[in-house]
Amino acid sequence: MIKVNLSGAARKRTAKGGMKFALPASATPVVLVLIILGSAGGGYWWWSSLDKQIANLDMKIKQDEAQKAALENVIKQDLVYEGRKKDLENRVKIIRGLQRNQVSPIMALDQLAEAIGKTNYVWLSSLSQSNAVLSISGIGTSYDAVASLITNLNVSGYFKNVDLVGPVTESAPNYTFSLKCEFSPPLRAGPAAPPAAGGN
Repeated sequence: MIKVNLSGAARKRTAKGGMKFALPASATPVVLVLIILGSAGGGYWWWSSLDKQIANLDMKIKQDEAQKAALENVIKQDLVYEGRKKDLENRVKIIRGLQRNQVSPIMALDQLAEAIGKTNYVWLSSLSQSNAVLSISGIGTSYDAVASLITNLNVSGYFKNVDLVGPVTESAPNYTFSLKCEFSPPLRAGPAAPPAAGGN
């Protein structure tokens, strides 16, 4: 049979057998105030830390935005420079092309006169120029004289694509001819290759 003691004697013995810690009633409000102050201090410290982090992040965002704006400006300038560079490159190509295709009438006539001078018994009756192409008509005393003129023009180093226009026609005692050639000076200025001896 179980007996229950409701008188509290056992509690007294338990209290006597162990140590019991109790705060005075007057200290409780102080402890509560300290807990509240500690919580408030910890909360303030945590909020202050977050605020500093936010401020640092805002500063980094501003710096990144400034750097981004600077890079965008550099990219725009680079695009402008690229456009100018391409424009200048195109101009240089055009100028170089004009220089290559430019025909000096004085040089062309000088080289033509030299080729004719080395060819015996050939005279010119007409000469016209269209850009770098020369159209020549003349008279020779023989087929060989006309052939020698064509050879001397080819080996001069200043003419290319030398071709007869139509047949060489005989009008006794001479032969008339027409030819076309392209005046093309050597890329490096220098003396022309010695022409082959011609004539009869």
